[in-house]
Amino acid sequence: MRFSFTLLLLFTAPASVFCQGNVDYYSPMFPRPVGTKAYTAEAILKQLGEVKVHNRWYLGVDGFVRTDKNRLTNTFDELISTESPAAYGWSAVVGWVGNEDWGIEAEYARSAIHNVLLINEDNSLHYKFTNDKNSLMLRGKRRLLFGKTSLRRSAFWLGAGVGIVPNSGKQMEYREFYGYRQKGRWQGVDTLAMTSDTRTNPHATAFAEANLEYVVKIAKGVDMSFFTRKQWGFANSLTTSLEYYVNQQKTQTAVIQGDGSGWKFGVSLRYVFLIGKGLENLNLKYDEE
Repeated sequence: MRFSFTLLLLFTAPASVFCQGNVDYYSPMFPRPVGTKAYTAEAILKQLGEVKVHNRWYLGVDGFVRTDKNRLTNTFDELISTESPAAYGWSAVVGWVGNEDWGIEAEYARSAIHNVLLINEDNSLHYKFTNDKNSLMLRGKRRLLFGKTSLRRSAFWLGAGVGIVPNSGKQMEYREFYGYRQKGRWQGVDTLAMTSDTRTNPHATAFAEANLEYVVKIAKGVDMSFFTRKQWGFANSLTTSLEYYVNQQKTQTAVIQGDGSGWKFGVSLRYVFLIGKGLENLNLKYDEE
């Protein structure tokens, strides 16, 4: 009986030591107070060094108000005029940012270029014509922030870009206007007529842009941007040709031109779907033997 008891002690003692070694081996490298949340991979990496954002990809949606600068070549003796209209638009954006310092964006915008015809009389008439409402843009951006880079935080960005308007060459709208004018007490009446033919350019047109925005980080994967953009058109996307007739005789012509030049003011919401991070300044310590 005593012999069996001794054997039991001999076999159980090493086993307990072996199990204790397993427990010590799997103890956490970064102990945490009882009751706190579990560590994430990023939290552990931050204890080893400084986590920096090397690059990221995002998708965005913009909403904005834009203005068009129209040009009129003739007023038909102050009968007609034009104005620079304001209208709403939206766009979808995909972008890439490198080291939180430089960025590139590709944008599709659903926003019309407008021509406005005003007929000046006792009750003025107002007509607005639009193009196909599509444009594509590629812009580059630079963060205006001094000091520590590669950290994702709120900052101003300055950018510039070029874009195209893929015009269809279609006739967008045709109108005719008629009126009468007393020649004199005994001289009869003149018949007046004016036609308006609005068409888009049969070729694609280009424009350039300067952009200033303030980007605010509002969540781990969400940014909001407030932007102002100035655009310059290089050719007319939309042209309204006007002809003026007196007693069926064409006497004057005029053109309203819209090339997309103007301003944009808006807000963008962006979702970061891919972030590339790196570990800098490792704080690893090794025991010296």
